Amino acid sequence: MENKLVEAAEAIEKVDRKIEAVVEQYKYKTPSLEVKKKLEGLYQENEALKKLYQDIEANIHKIEQISEYTLGHKERLQYFPKEKQTEKQSLKL
Repeated sequence: MENKLVEAAEAIEKVDRKIEAVVEQYKYKTPSLEVKKKLEGLYQENEALKKLYQDIEANIHKIEQISEYTLGHKERLQYFPKEKQTEKQSLKL
């Protein structure tokens, strides 16, 4: 997932550079309808990539929380004070 996060960040940067290039190119003149559509498409792609990035980040955060909880839970289940360990063994006998 972290690789996907890096890929999404790189894709966002790439689209941002494309948008900047188009905006700079038409800074002092009116763009054609085709250019306006291209720019609109780039903005939509950028928004979709940002949403993907946020979703991946949220998933990574959830996985980390689950992992921390699971590890903590396992440690609690595996820990028995010495008194409890001998008690359990005597009950089994």
